[in-house]
Amino acid sequence: MSRTHLSELLAQRSKSMTPEREEIVASLIGESRRMSTRTVLFHAAIAERLGLNPSDHKCADLIWNETGPVTAGRLAELTGLSTGAITGVVDRLERAGFVSRVPDPDDRRRVVIACSAEGRAPDIRHLFVPMMLGMVAVCENYSDAELTLILDFMRRSGEMSESRIQALKEAAILPRPVETPTSEAMPPRTEVAKSRKNAPKSPQKATPRKR
Repeated sequence: MSRTHLSELLAQRSKSMTPEREEIVASLIGESRRMSTRTVLFHAAIAERLGLNPSDHKCADLIWNETGPVTAGRLAELTGLSTGAITGVVDRLERAGFVSRVPDPDDRRRVVIACSAEGRAPDIRHLFVPMMLGMVAVCENYSDAELTLILDFMRRSGEMSESRIQALKEAAILPRPVETPTSEAMPPRTEVAKSRKNAPKSPQKATPRKR
């Protein structure tokens, strides 16, 4: 969506928004999209460095930093991948030494995916250290109160994003915006030619003969 389209959307949805606030919100949305793109590219670079594809890397990242040991079914739910795709992801991560299939300590009948105790987890952690230090340096530009406000914004944005992800998963067909046609729609040329060909021919007037 271009900046012009975004401004038009904001003007339609928020009639009471001042031009100054509209500019700030539009800039914020634009920066959020650019940050999202940079995040994807960063993780793609990390995955390439580790010899993984981005999906494999993000699954490993979930297990290491968020969920801990998790079943393949739960990992499929969290990532939106099919159970068949998750099986392939776990197979590749296990062969590469990043995760292991181990018995669930709470239910020995189940198998969970866990970070390898003596695997390659340190290989990925050290790649994130420069990014973490960079974030610390960025935070030094803000007060505690400002950082608390930014944290609240990020949490609310994350919750909103999760709700949109769920909505996209549940929607069989995405609604299309209703557009008001500016002119009457014309049928395709092939249809016009066909209709002309099949149209009944008007009787031709007889030309009088000259005597």
